[in-house]
Amino acid sequence: MASAELALVDKVEMRIALANSDAKLESLLKVYLAPLLLKLGSPHDSVRKKVVSICSHINTRIKNVPISLPVESLLVQFKTPKVEGESTLVRNFCLLYIQLGIDRLTKQQQIKLLPEVINGISKYNRSFQKSLFAIILKLLPLWQGPLRGSEEEDRLRDQFGFDQNSEDAKFLSDHFTSTLLLNLVAFEEAENGRPRTCAGLTPEEFEFLTSNSKDTFTASQLFQIKVAILKFSSAVLKGYEKYWPALIGSQDGISDINNLGEDILRSFTVNYENENVVLQLYKFYLGDAIAPPVKHQLRTKILQLLSKSAIAANTSPQILQAIQQGLKSGFAKERLASIELVHWTAKIASTETLSPLADGLVKNLTDWIKNMGWPLPFSSNTQEQNLRGFAYEAIGLLGKRVPSIIEKNFNIISFLFQSLKEDRLKNSVHEALSTLIPILYQLSPENLGKLRELLLEQMKLGTDFPNNQFLALRYAISALPFSDSTARYICILGLDSSNRADIFAEAKKGLHPFWFRKIHRPDFGIKDENLVGPEYDFPDFEDLLNTVTDNWRLSAGETVEGKFGNIPDSNVIQTLKFLRQVLLMKSLAEDSSISIIDEGWTHKLDDAIIYHSEIRRNVTALLEKWHVEGQCLSRYLNLLFDSFSTQRPGLVATGELWIEFIGLSPPGLVDSWTAKINSLEALSIVHNTETRLIAARAIGIIGSALSVSDADVLSVLDKFKAYLSSGSKQITFKIHGAIVSIGFILSRLNIRGRFNIADKKFVYEIFRILSTHLDKSSDSLLREASISALYQLGAYGVLAVIDQTDILNASNSLIAYVKNKTDDRAILTFGSLTTSFEREARIKAAETIYSLHETKHIEFLFSTGEALSIIAAGWETNVLTRTIDIQGVTSDYHGDDEVLESIIEKVLEYCKVTKPSLRKSACIWLLSLLQFCGHLKPVNDKLMLIHFAFLGFLGSKDDLVQESASRGLSLVYEKGDDKLKDDLVRSLMQTFTSDSRNPQAGKISEESELFDSGEIRTQAGSSISTYKDILNLASEAGDPSLVYKFVGIASSSALWSTRKGAAFGLGSILSKTKLTDVLGINSRLTKNLVPKLYRYRYDPNPTVQQSMRDIWTSLVTDPADTINQRFDDILEELLTRMGDREWRVRQASSAALQDLLDGAPLKKYEFKIERIWTMSFRTLDDIKESVRKQAVALCRSLANSLVRNVDIAEGASQKNAKSMLQTLLPFLIGTSGLQSSAEEVQAFSLDTLLKLIQKGGTSLLPFIPGLIVELLGLLSTLEPQAVNYLALNADKYGLTSDAIDATRLAGIRNSPMTDALDRCINLLDETSMKALAPKLQSVIRKSVGLPSKVASSRVLVNLVIQHADLITPYSDRFIKTCVTQLDDRNDTVATSYATAAGYLSRVSSNETALGLISNSETMYFETDDERPRILSAAVITAISKHASDKFSALSSSILPFVYIAKHDPVTAIKEKFDQVWTENTGGVGAIKLHFAEILELANRQLLSQRWRVRQTTSLALADASNSVGNQIFQTEALFEILVKASAGRSWAGKEVVLEALATLSQKMKGYVELHVELRDRLYQLFVAEAKRNNEDYKNHAVKARDKFCTEFSLAIPLEN
Repeated sequence: MASAELALVDKVEMRIALANSDAKLESLLKVYLAPLLLKLGSPHDSVRKKVVSICSHINTRIKNVPISLPVESLLVQFKTPKVEGESTLVRNFCLLYIQLGIDRLTKQQQIKLLPEVINGISKYNRSFQKSLFAIILKLLPLWQGPLRGSEEEDRLRDQFGFDQNSEDAKFLSDHFTSTLLLNLVAFEEAENGRPRTCAGLTPEEFEFLTSNSKDTFTASQLFQIKVAILKFSSAVLKGYEKYWPALIGSQDGISDINNLGEDILRSFTVNYENENVVLQLYKFYLGDAIAPPVKHQLRTKILQLLSKSAIAANTSPQILQAIQQGLKSGFAKERLASIELVHWTAKIASTETLSPLADGLVKNLTDWIKNMGWPLPFSSNTQEQNLRGFAYEAIGLLGKRVPSIIEKNFNIISFLFQSLKEDRLKNSVHEALSTLIPILYQLSPENLGKLRELLLEQMKLGTDFPNNQFLALRYAISALPFSDSTARYICILGLDSSNRADIFAEAKKGLHPFWFRKIHRPDFGIKDENLVGPEYDFPDFEDLLNTVTDNWRLSAGETVEGKFGNIPDSNVIQTLKFLRQVLLMKSLAEDSSISIIDEGWTHKLDDAIIYHSEIRRNVTALLEKWHVEGQCLSRYLNLLFDSFSTQRPGLVATGELWIEFIGLSPPGLVDSWTAKINSLEALSIVHNTETRLIAARAIGIIGSALSVSDADVLSVLDKFKAYLSSGSKQITFKIHGAIVSIGFILSRLNIRGRFNIADKKFVYEIFRILSTHLDKSSDSLLREASISALYQLGAYGVLAVIDQTDILNASNSLIAYVKNKTDDRAILTFGSLTTSFEREARIKAAETIYSLHETKHIEFLFSTGEALSIIAAGWETNVLTRTIDIQGVTSDYHGDDEVLESIIEKVLEYCKVTKPSLRKSACIWLLSLLQFCGHLKPVNDKLMLIHFAFLGFLGSKDDLVQESASRGLSLVYEKGDDKLKDDLVRSLMQTFTSDSRNPQAGKISEESELFDSGEIRTQAGSSISTYKDILNLASEAGDPSLVYKFVGIASSSALWSTRKGAAFGLGSILSKTKLTDVLGINSRLTKNLVPKLYRYRYDPNPTVQQSMRDIWTSLVTDPADTINQRFDDILEELLTRMGDREWRVRQASSAALQDLLDGAPLKKYEFKIERIWTMSFRTLDDIKESVRKQAVALCRSLANSLVRNVDIAEGASQKNAKSMLQTLLPFLIGTSGLQSSAEEVQAFSLDTLLKLIQKGGTSLLPFIPGLIVELLGLLSTLEPQAVNYLALNADKYGLTSDAIDATRLAGIRNSPMTDALDRCINLLDETSMKALAPKLQSVIRKSVGLPSKVASSRVLVNLVIQHADLITPYSDRFIKTCVTQLDDRNDTVATSYATAAGYLSRVSSNETALGLISNSETMYFETDDERPRILSAAVITAISKHASDKFSALSSSILPFVYIAKHDPVTAIKEKFDQVWTENTGGVGAIKLHFAEILELANRQLLSQRWRVRQTTSLALADASNSVGNQIFQTEALFEILVKASAGRSWAGKEVVLEALATLSQKMKGYVELHVELRDRLYQLFVAEAKRNNEDYKNHAVKARDKFCTEFSLAIPLEN
């Protein structure tokens, strides 16, 4: 067998050796080379060696000779070697000769070979793949893909076999990616003993591509290969096969490669939630043990892509590694991208993934910050500063997501606070620290202890570091319970008057239990008005006291008792005030009926101590208990007294706190202060008036104590009397102190029953001195002192020993002074003096009060009411009993009921008079008597009459009178028994609803005008009424008795918030619980009342609104919980009332609905969303302007909520977004929205729709076709009417249609609807495109407005640019539609569709494109009008510019037409065609190439009946003839056509044709002479043309004739 094979091989060798020419050798190799190589698979070594020897000979023969090799047969044999044994050697030699033969093939042969080389490459071994891939890279730059969107392109994958063998495509994708990563710079680096590679490639991959030889590619070759790879990938590969090459290419530094990569990436959407994609991105970024990471530009891009993927955020440990490497990068953009990835991870990663990573991430970030310089950065570069800021914010985000890292490493918080103090990026650090606030409560006790110390340090930094102070306060409030003493002291420090306003405000919240509960752990909510739970307990009093004193020692550097060192006055005051509040709240803790924790807690607590006897008793009991049990109370009172004793002006207020507690102290505690009497004596005569008054009162309380001897008391009195003696020359302020001190001492001695120690002479003398100062003193200070002393002496019954005539004289002096000065204290003193009067005198004194009714001072008017109650009931009135500051004593005073009855009757009588000032005063007096004497029988007996009197005031136009009557009605109802309450309810309801009137009730009805006529009117014309609304509210709720509670709560006057008015509102402290109990028991009442009350709070009238807010605040203790429970009821009420006939109700309902839905989760109202929008749009078109304004606010809020709920990028649910859009888009697009007749509704619908499109993302896909159609229509619908008018009447205003159209086009370009259209187009997919195509065609055909038409053409253009693959199946029909629009009478519209047709040609079939070109020819040749020719030029220009590939492919059909048309006599048309010709041809060569087609077209057009066409064609022929000369094959045809063009009458420019014919004859002289017949025809033609009558033409014709005759030696005819 071996010999036979050798014989065969020898024969082949002989033939090759005998080949005596290259051609002979080439033919032999084509036949024998492949079979010869097949013998390398022989089992016989001798045969194989022989073949190798022959191959060596062949190699020598062909080395430098261009002999082609049988590459195709070698390739077939390589793939399927027909050998029985090992085929490796056969394949190796086949590949060797394939590689040698490739370069010897023609370009077409090489391109044809590419699919065969690729086919099956994935199944070979690595060595063969390397050789084949090298061949592929050599062939790719030669490959030219078919037109985009063509049928040929669709067949490419089948041609390359990728549909049958996807592994080949994957192989190419992987190695294309490697090739794009290849960088030849690696060859420039010195060898270091390690395998050579470059960024992103393993050494093996690098060797695969380059064979480790720098000669494998030049830089230029590699560039061409990369470009070719991307073009091939774009056309042939699909999906992720082309994604990876495109991604690498998109980050290449060469723009040509970069742009190709970007184009591919834009052509499809990548799913970054694909795990394989994410892992590959990580692999590129991180590299591995053998492959280094990719270059930094690509790494930055990868980080940005990872920041879009939830899977990436949850891929561990790669996410941590990527961030670590990014932070260490030397490229700022990569560092920024890594920090953005941290933000993304902190937001998106699951807790399970993030928890083990967070600690490392925070450490990396803090280390990175410190390495940049900390606390001050080394660099001031803006970009670096921004990075640093992002890093701080990322630390905060991570800490919030994984609180355990803060727990493990508390130093993070310390680090951030230090950074806040010293780093320049305070906003970013502030943001980071703020982000951590919600998780602070989770800190362990140990870390909370550290936090306390840290926060205290921050507060003590002072005003130079306000940001640290502010956040320290926020942390203290959020992290530590209200019971934490250190936290409260931190808040106290924040109240320093020198602090920034926001710090001061935050500190106030931290010391206010209600606002603290709003801020601290908001998720806890406020479940009731009492302090429940350890989080909200007040601090332990002793612990807080110790905390304060300890810190004061630290601040002052010494003990605080008696000195206070350097502690600011504001610190001392605020600290001692809060300690007082803690003590008072401790006394109230056991009484659940007392509820004062709300927004007004501070004032309510102060008022409660003054006006509420039960609360005062509670405080006294606590003081007695603490006095017995411990030292903390004494320490606190000593602090108060010591600070007061310093006489520092800023600490005087501490004296008020001290004396308040002394006045509430039990006898034993008061006795403990007797040692301070001497100090108090000194303080009572100091310069400061407030200090003197406080000291005087203290002397009265302490100096009158039973433990003080009679002698000591008299001694004190004598000392003070000495200041008053006539011979004494004392300073006025000392006399003032002496007077008030004596007044307090004598009054307190009397109530203690020790008045007998002072003789009557002393009292007479004191009274005389006081009366003198009252009558004659020119010193106001002494007069005030006398008034004060007289009040004390009168109120406490000391003046019983004084003659009544003297007291009356003093009273008259007071009244005279009051009438001049309207002094509140003086009128009360007048009232107190009457406690010593007989009955008649007291009644007469009351008449004196009545005479003051004309006063304009409201507070003074209330003071007259208090004075009247003192006159009426003496010590039985609450006005006096609440002033008792001696505990454990009782008064044996008994009032005179006849006096009280007389005064009540008189006041009731005044209530019926018509004089406004007297009626107003009577209302106030009646309210005062009811408030202060309501517990006495004479008042209770007249409750029904009082009720009717107050009803009579409800119709007053004076707000104060109305509200006073309201409070009076409420008090009447509270004081009555059950029977009376029922009677009162019936009476009130009858008053409002019946036409009959109780004769005592005054005139009040539902129609009573409480405001000036016409000030506030309903749509029906009637004025509104607060009381009517309150009545309606109670009636609708189903419980009319609520009216009495409501009218007492409702108020708007500022008076009620003052100390004077607070006395009348104190009932709410106890009644609030009763109201809430009513709602708790009666669920039906709650269901009816809450929705209506919620709506009434938004009434457009401020008075009604404030009244209803007061009622709401009183009734609803936990608004959030109540609204949550009654959400559906409230929503139904509001939606129903938005259609009410009253504009007030509609406006209030709209405002209330906005507030209700703002922040509410979508699922709570999703089922009514369409109805909500319907009613909102209905009010948007309301007849009342104020309702429309409110509707705008409501709709804007709804729109923002809608956008948030469909913005998937910001975390919205895909399911919820789709559901929402399914409901609302048809609504917004339909007759209720965009198609509404109301312009406001249209505008808002459009605005909302645009926002939805901007944020909706992929959830919009099913709706995009309809949206595009609607937006296109709206562009015309919403165009200003003035523009349409101008377009139709342009001539009237001297405007051109072009100018107007230019303005309209600018409007379209700048319209937000155009942006929305672009966004919709960007989101299209195959399904939505299928639905869009017929709708878009219909819109194009049926649109009538220029904006819609032009925008529709723009849509077509954008579809081609952004979604060529999607529009390709529909491009033919769209071109046909565009052709119909070329006939539009508006030039702008027609031109825009010409442009669109050009773009569409890029992706259309050749047949359709040819049809478009044919139509353009028809438009050009079959009319003499300029407009169709201009449009024809526009179409051809568009194809040339926007479909250059198609233009090139169809150039033989286009260029002949262009060539002829560029000779048009109209310059504008000529220039357009000439430009197309110039841009697409290389000059004369193009004329030669398409000469046959030009002649054919010209021949047809010379038969045209239009001289313009024949003229243009003739000029083109002349130009062509002159250009090509004798370098053509169509000589006969050219002469024939030129002769035809030259015949006939003369026309402008015909001389050019004749001249061209003469020139052609000259150039083709041999041809003409050979064809004698032609020569004779030409001669006759020239002679005939020279005889034309047109002189200008004739001159040219004669020259042409002479030229022709001279050239051919013919006789020149003689002229006649």
